[in-house]
Amino acid sequence: METIIHHFYNLDPENIKERHGGLLFNVNEDRYLLCEIIDDPQKIIDIYNLLMQNKIGNFIIVYNKEQEMVSIQEERKYILFKIRCLQDETLTLNETINIRIPGNSIWSKIWSERIDYYEVQINELAQNKWILLNSVYYYIGLAENAITIANKYESLLSENDYAIQHYRMNVPIKKGYYFNPNNMLIDIAVRDVAEYIKSSFFNKTKEQSVYINYILSLPLDEKLANLLLARLLYPSYYFDIFDDVILSEKKEEQLLDIIQDHQRYEAFLREIYQKLSMKYSMVYINWLKKEL
Repeated sequence: METIIHHFYNLDPENIKERHGGLLFNVNEDRYLLCEIIDDPQKIIDIYNLLMQNKIGNFIIVYNKEQEMVSIQEERKYILFKIRCLQDETLTLNETINIRIPGNSIWSKIWSERIDYYEVQINELAQNKWILLNSVYYYIGLAENAITIANKYESLLSENDYAIQHYRMNVPIKKGYYFNPNNMLIDIAVRDVAEYIKSSFFNKTKEQSVYINYILSLPLDEKLANLLLARLLYPSYYFDIFDDVILSEKKEEQLLDIIQDHQRYEAFLREIYQKLSMKYSMVYINWLKKEL
């Protein structure tokens, strides 16, 4: 990627490192981040324009020498940002983005396709990975619960239920990741909350009551309450490591901390389900109805 910096932007990078979903470097006193685009470039540009309209200028797109926002090399697409925030600083609650925009959701379809994919990977590539084999079907079961909820409520969403969100919200959340448009997408407005809670929970950064109280303070309705539960049920924290184990040959022992913590997370989900059921009509899930 360093050749792209020279060729397309005529910059001489210093202190190059992989950070925040891209290649971070300095040119004199300025900081830049070169990202390979993982989605439709126009989606990223549209999100970037929304951020600019709302005066959120933490990441500024740098045009290449052909005055284009996107640089293409060997069929791969890249975008360069100039960073105007302290990228390694931890995000605070009053700095979060709240920009509503019409969208559409297909969690149920995406999740179903992912389950099909994981089952193929298990059969073809995981037969000697015993930690994974002894745990994966439990997490597929959680995903199937999430799919059941999404199937019921996605069609009821309105334009006001969507906002700029992020692919993941791994704690601690650094500004360099959070404000990077390449890490953003348009999705249901409860995605960031759920991904933050899952990451924070398994990193044991807060007491369980903090998450419960925060969820109960959110301006939800029946469909958003159920879809928040669906997102909390869907084990992205497990499947992300699954992908690393299968595709990148990382050690499956990475899964152990999560697996060993599953009972505590089950109790947490039951408490959330119980509290939300006192305010909203929730999809019936038998094991969540059991006593704590």
